[in-house]
Amino acid sequence: MDNTKIVLQQKNKLSWILAFPALFWLLFFFFIPYLIVLIYSFLTPTIYDIKFEFTLQAYREIFEWRYIKSFLISLRLATITTVLCLLLGYPVAYFIARSSDKLKNALLFLIIIPFWTNFIIRIFSWRIFLAPEGTLNNILISLGIISEPLMILRTDLAVILVMVYVYLPYMILPLYAGIEKIDFTLINAAMDLGANRWKSFLKVTLPLSKEGIYAGIILVFIPSLGMYVVPHLVGSQESLYIGQIIAYKIKDIPRNWPLASALSFVMLLFVTILMVIIYKFHNRASKIKVDLNENIQKKEF
Repeated sequence: MDNTKIVLQQKNKLSWILAFPALFWLLFFFFIPYLIVLIYSFLTPTIYDIKFEFTLQAYREIFEWRYIKSFLISLRLATITTVLCLLLGYPVAYFIARSSDKLKNALLFLIIIPFWTNFIIRIFSWRIFLAPEGTLNNILISLGIISEPLMILRTDLAVILVMVYVYLPYMILPLYAGIEKIDFTLINAAMDLGANRWKSFLKVTLPLSKEGIYAGIILVFIPSLGMYVVPHLVGSQESLYIGQIIAYKIKDIPRNWPLASALSFVMLLFVTILMVIIYKFHNRASKIKVDLNENIQKKEF
């Protein structure tokens, strides 16, 4: 018994040693910068810099309607982007997971290819594609589908299209990783017990792939909520997103670094609360996995 405790203690020490570089990295490059952001949010802004005078003015300002409106616009954008990526990505991930090894590798290669191109170049390619005199309008006019160019660029539709394009691989890859682990004989067992294809998908495939769904939602929703580059390059300046406001408050004159810091910190709190909620749903999904075999044995279809 003592030997077992010694072995466990040694394993724990080894685990801490192996985890120390990553913990140090997170502490130094995440916790400390956000601590600085938190401190800045309580300072007083000047035209070009800040004064080290404590104030809550920044937190009073973020509850003005213009900032709440921008947050709601960003929240809508992130939600639409996440839902579309999930609806488009799940069938693709399922098809890849059920494909042969040779085809599977080829399809995964095609999904990863966009990462080889610079992010800004890809966004500017979409600007050329969606412009009034761009590729899309020229094709539609030449085919006789439209007579005048569509004004897609500088609209929320353009932002959603580009955001889905950018983050779709981030949804497909975790979905594929989750679906590939499924024991597909359970689907056959469910169908043998009287479930049709749709019911077996809802009761077997979907619950067993929820870990991939949660991971995909996190990877898409969080960065799209605070996205700045895509709305700035293809979106309308009439509907500012929260990422744009934070950037403008940092670089434009008069600068307001405390307000930008307060907006960033509140966004962090919002995302943290959201992660806690998703974690609780993830635990429930894990329990569903444990009970799934029992449901099949009890013929609960």
